[in-house]
Amino acid sequence: MSGYPTDEERRENHEEGTDIWSRRKFLTYTLGGSGAVLAAGMLGAAPFAKDAMTVNAATYGGGNGGPGSECSPFTTKQFSSVASMKAASCPEGIVVRTSSYYEIANGAAESPRGGTIYRIVARSEYDALRGNALGPTDARNGSGCIDHLLASGNVAVMFRDGAVDLAAVGLREQSDAYAAGNSAAFQAALAYPLPVLIAYGTYAFGSESIADLGQNGELDISGECRFRLAAGKIVNTDTNYGNHTAILRVQGGKRFSIRGVAFDGNRDGQTYPATRNSFGRGTVPRRTNGVLEVCPSGSAYRTQLAIVERCTFENAYLSGAMFIQSDNVIIRNNYSSDNTINGFGGAGFGSLLFEGNISRRDGWSDIYTSDRYEGDRAQLQIREWPKDYTAATEGIPVIAIAESERNKQIVVRGNTCDQAGVIGIFVRSCEQCLVTDNTIRNTGYKRRSGSYSPTAIWGDFGKFTISGNDVITQAVQPGDMLPDGIRVVGFTGNGIDRTGGPWISMRGRYYSIVSDNRIACGQTFGTGAFDDNASKRLLNNKGVIITSQCLVRGNVIEGCANIPIEAINDDNFSNEALRDIGICGNEIFNTTGSSVINLRSYGSPAGNPRNFDISGNKVYDVRSATAGSDARQMVQFSPAWVTVEVQDVTVADNRFYCLNTGDATKNYGGVRFRGSSGSRGIVIRDNQFFDTLNAVRTESFAELGIRGNTVRNGLRLLYADISTGGDAGKLSIDGNNCSGITSQCVNLNAGASGKILSEFTAIGNSWSGSGSTYSGVTPGVSPAAYNMDRNIDTMTTRIVPRRTFSGVPAFNAQHLGEIVRSADGPADYIAVQVGTGAGDWRIL
Repeated sequence: MSGYPTDEERRENHEEGTDIWSRRKFLTYTLGGSGAVLAAGMLGAAPFAKDAMTVNAATYGGGNGGPGSECSPFTTKQFSSVASMKAASCPEGIVVRTSSYYEIANGAAESPRGGTIYRIVARSEYDALRGNALGPTDARNGSGCIDHLLASGNVAVMFRDGAVDLAAVGLREQSDAYAAGNSAAFQAALAYPLPVLIAYGTYAFGSESIADLGQNGELDISGECRFRLAAGKIVNTDTNYGNHTAILRVQGGKRFSIRGVAFDGNRDGQTYPATRNSFGRGTVPRRTNGVLEVCPSGSAYRTQLAIVERCTFENAYLSGAMFIQSDNVIIRNNYSSDNTINGFGGAGFGSLLFEGNISRRDGWSDIYTSDRYEGDRAQLQIREWPKDYTAATEGIPVIAIAESERNKQIVVRGNTCDQAGVIGIFVRSCEQCLVTDNTIRNTGYKRRSGSYSPTAIWGDFGKFTISGNDVITQAVQPGDMLPDGIRVVGFTGNGIDRTGGPWISMRGRYYSIVSDNRIACGQTFGTGAFDDNASKRLLNNKGVIITSQCLVRGNVIEGCANIPIEAINDDNFSNEALRDIGICGNEIFNTTGSSVINLRSYGSPAGNPRNFDISGNKVYDVRSATAGSDARQMVQFSPAWVTVEVQDVTVADNRFYCLNTGDATKNYGGVRFRGSSGSRGIVIRDNQFFDTLNAVRTESFAELGIRGNTVRNGLRLLYADISTGGDAGKLSIDGNNCSGITSQCVNLNAGASGKILSEFTAIGNSWSGSGSTYSGVTPGVSPAAYNMDRNIDTMTTRIVPRRTFSGVPAFNAQHLGEIVRSADGPADYIAVQVGTGAGDWRIL
C-alpha cells in the first residue's frame, strides 16, 4: 500500500489532488485512518512522502490494528508500563501493549491508568517521517510522553485510531506532587499535537500548557475530568504583582472544542498582594486572565471557531474562561462559580453564542473583595479590544489592529446567574447584541461600595435588545448594596479610539430595546393581608436605566427603593442631550423612589431634549415612608431643563395610582414637566391620576395641552408654577374629568415676574371637589385670550376667570363672547361683535 493516497482517494474525501500535502493530511493517512495526528504548526516536518520511504500502513496501522487488518500478521507483546517497554528489546514491525503508563507500586491504592497500544518502527523511518529527532528536549514529538525511544534504538509509536486518553501520555491523578509532570505531559500532547484528547479523573497542573494551532489546526478535548491549578502557582505581592498562570491556553486554529472538563483555579491556594488592587498579567488583567484562555496564534491567526460545552470553571484567581480576538465562539451549558472577576469574558468577538450557562457567585472573593476594586465583574463580561494592546503589554499573542475592535454579534440566551458579585451580564461596544430569556437572581453579593450599584444586565455602547429576562432580588446580604435591574447605554456620535479610552471604534447612532423583562423582589407573606405595607419588600435599587435612542416596553418592574425607570444622556463623545425615548406599556408597582419615571440630564449636553413618548404605562402602589412636598413624581423631567427648550413630549394613556395610605401627604405627584418658555409640542392626555398630589405640574412652556385626563382624589389637575421667571404660552385644558379635588383644579402661579398665557382655553371639563376651580389666573400680566366653555363646575368654591379692564378695552373680534370684568364696576360683561374691525365690539 502506498504511503500516501491516490488522487481518487482524495476526491472521495473531498480533497484537492496535489503532490504538496499539508502535514496534517500526510500524517492522517500514514498514522491511522481516523486522522488522529494533527501536524499543523509543526515546523521542520517533511511536507510530503518520498517514493523510497518504507513507512506504510503495515508499519503504522490503517485499520483497527487487530488481527485480520492490513497490518497482519498481528504480533503483540504485553508490558506493565512504559518504562518496562522502553527497557525491552522490541523489534520493528510488531505491536506492543502496556497495561499502565506508570508502574503500579501499590495496587490497592492506585489503579492502572494509561495503558495503550504502540507500534514499533525503526528510528530512521520515524525521523524521516517526522522530519526531526525524537528526544526529551523536542516537544514537537512529545518529549518522550507520546512516542518513546526504546533501548533497542527503535521507536514505539502510539497507535491512535480515535481519541487519546491523557493518562496514556503520562498524566497522573489527584496529587499536587504530580503537577510538574502533568504540565510537561499535557504540553507535549498539545504540541504534538493530538487533535482529540479525552481525560478522566482529577489532574493538578503546576504551569500553563499552550496549544498553538496556527492557522488551520484543530483540537478537541473531552472527558469527565477536573483540571486543577496546583497551590502556590500564582504568587503576587505588592512589589511583584504582574503574574498569572493559566491551566490551558489555545492559540489560533481552525477549530477548538472542549467538553465536560472542570477547571479549578484553586484561588484559595494562590497568593494575592496585600494591598494592591490591580494585579495579574496584562494592561487590564481582568480582561485577559483566565484558567482557560483562547487568543490568536503566535503567527497572528485568530481562532476561527471555539466551542465550550458542559465544562465547569470555578475558584479562578481572576477569571474562568477568556476569549481574545476570536472569530466565532459558542459557550453552551457550562457552570461557573466563585471566580474572582468573571466566569466568562473576552473582547473583539466576531460572534458569540452564550447559551444555557449557570453561574453562582462569580465576581467576588473573600480574599480580594469588591470593596477594594471598582472594576466590572460578571458571569459574562464582553468588551472592546483596544488597538494599543500588544503582545508585550498583555503577555499573550494578539493581532495588531489599526482601530480598536468592537464586537460584531453577541447572543446571550437562556442563562442563569445567582449572586453575581457586581454584574450578571455585561456587554460593551457591540454592533448587535441580543440578551434574552435569562434568569438573574440576587446580584451584588458582597458589593458594599462603588460608584454605581451592582447591575443584573448591562449593555454599554451599542445596539442592544434585552428582552424576556427575569431579574429577581429575593434577598440582600446585610451591608450589601441594593442592585439595579437593567442598564443600557446607547451610542451616538464618533468614538474612534480616544486616547486613554474609551477605545470604542464606532460611528453613528445605535438604537436599543428593553422589552418584556420582569424585575422583581417578590412579596413576603406573613400574618397580614397580601397587600399590607408590611409585606412589601424593596430589595431593588433602580429598575431600568437607559440613555438616548431606547424603547422600554412591556416590562414589569416591582420592589424598587429608588427609581424604577430612569433615562439619562450618556455624555459619550458627542455629549448630546437626551432624546428619542419611548417608555410604553410597562407595569410598575411597589416603589418608594424619588420618582417613578425620571428623565435626567448629565453634564452640559448640547442640543435640545426631544422626542419622548411615555404611554400606556400602569403605575400603582407607590408611596413614601414620610410626608413631604410633591417633589416625588410619577414622571419627572430634569430640573436642569428649566432653561432648555424641550420638544415633542407625549404622556398618554397611563394609569398613575398612588397607594391610598390615608395620609395624602405621602402620595406622589403625576407629571412634572420642566422646560423653557420655548418648549413646544407638550401633550399630556388620556391619563388616569388616582390619589396623586398635582396631576400635572409645569414650569414654563410655549405650548402645553392637557386633554382627556381623569383625576380622582388629588390636590390639583394643574399647577403651573411660573413664579421663578419665564413665560407660558398657549395652554389648553380640555375634556378632563376631575373629582375629589382638595385644592384647586387649575392653579396658575406667575407671581410678579412671569408673563402668563398668550392663550388659555378650558373646554368641556368636569370639576368637582372640596377646593376651588381656579387660582391665580389673573396674574400681573393677563393672558391675551380666555376661552372657558361648556365646563361642568360643582366645586365647593367656583371661580370663573375674568380679564379685568378699566375704561374701554381694545379687544379683537376673535374674542367674541369672552366674559370680562370692569375694574370700575361690579358687573361682568360679555363681548359682542358688531363689526369686523379690531374695535368693533360692545359690552352686552
